[in-house]
Amino acid sequence: MVVGRGRAAPPYAKILVDAALDAIADAGLVKDDIDGLILSSSIPQPFELNPAEVAEHLGIELAYVAMAPYGGRPAVDVLHLADSAIKSGQASKVLVLSADNFATTLGINGAVELYMTSFDAIYERPFGPIIPTAFALMAQQHMHTFGTTMEQLAAVPVTFRRHGLLNPDTEVRGELTIDSVIGDTVTSSPLTRSMLALISTGGGQGFVVTDEPTSSHPVRILGYGESCSFMSLSQAPSLVAFDNLRQASDRALGQAGLGVRDLDFLQVYDPASIVPLIILEDIGYCAKGEAGAFFAEGNAGLGGALPINTHGGTMAFRHPGMGAALDSVVESVRQLRGTAGKRQVVDAELGMIHGQGSWLANNGFLVLGRV
Repeated sequence: MVVGRGRAAPPYAKILVDAALDAIADAGLVKDDIDGLILSSSIPQPFELNPAEVAEHLGIELAYVAMAPYGGRPAVDVLHLADSAIKSGQASKVLVLSADNFATTLGINGAVELYMTSFDAIYERPFGPIIPTAFALMAQQHMHTFGTTMEQLAAVPVTFRRHGLLNPDTEVRGELTIDSVIGDTVTSSPLTRSMLALISTGGGQGFVVTDEPTSSHPVRILGYGESCSFMSLSQAPSLVAFDNLRQASDRALGQAGLGVRDLDFLQVYDPASIVPLIILEDIGYCAKGEAGAFFAEGNAGLGGALPINTHGGTMAFRHPGMGAALDSVVESVRQLRGTAGKRQVVDAELGMIHGQGSWLANNGFLVLGRV
C-alpha cells in the first residue's frame, strides 16, 4: 500500500527533507519507523545526495536503500522497487523520495543544453535537435499517417489547462483555447509552445510504502509493468507506434486482474501533446489515429470517458525535472482518497499511472486502487 503527498521548496536537500517529513506524518508514522529508503535521482545534481546521505540528514538507520536514476519512469519504478523490497522481506516501511530544482539550478538555457546531449552523438546531434524536435517528428508522422489535425493536438493542452486551473498548486494562469494554442509561438513544427511541458523552479514528492498501513486512507498497489525497446529515436522502429507501451500496460493491468476499460482515470507523462495520443492508442484504449478525436470531443476531461492528467500534468501543473512524473502518483493518491477537490473524479476507485524515459523508449505503468 502507498500513502503520501508532495510539497515543493527551492533548495534540493530541503525539498527532500520536507517531502520526507510530510510523507512520514501523512502515513501516521515517525521517522524511526522507516527501515527502507528509495531515492529518485535529480537531473541537475544526480550524485549530490545518495540515499545514505539522505538517511543521515533525517537521522535514521536503514536496512534497505536504492536509487532509481532513469528519466520520467521513476513515476512507477520507484514504487515498484519499494513494493518488491517489502515482499522480499528486505524492509517493512519504505520511504520513497524525489526532488528536483530544474530551472533554479540549470536555468532555461542550461536545461536545454543538458537535454540536447540526450540525442545520439552520431546520427542525431549533428542536426541540432532540441527536445521538442523528437516529439515534433512524432506529431508530423501521426498527422501524415492518420490525418490528425492541429485542432486535435491543441485539444490536449486545452484539456490539461482546464484541469490545472482547478489545482490550487498549479504554476499556470489563464485559460487556453484551440485558437490560442495553434496561434502560439512555434517551437518545433508543428508543436507550439503551449503544446509542450513547463520548466519549473523546483518540486518534490514523498511516499511511504508498507503492508502495514496506519493512515486512514491508504491506497493499494495493484499492478506494475515495464518494457524497453530502444534508446535513440533514430533507432525506433516507428515514430507513431510503440509496442513496448502495450507490453508494459498489459503487464500492469494483467497483474491487477483488470482491463484498460476498467480504469476510472489515467495519468500520463506528457512532455508534448502528441504523447498522450500515442499512449492512448498503443495501450489499446483508442484505435490508431482516433485519440485526437477522443481529446477533441472532451472524453479526457473530468466527467469524460477517461479523465487524463487530472492535476494538469507537466503542461499545466509543473515540471521541476526528473521527478515530475511522480506528481502523477501524488494526484492518483488524492483521487483515490477522494480529496482532489474541484478536480475530483466521481467515485474514483482504479487508476493507472504512466512513466517514460527518453522518447517513449522505456515505459512503465503502475495500477493503484482504493482500499
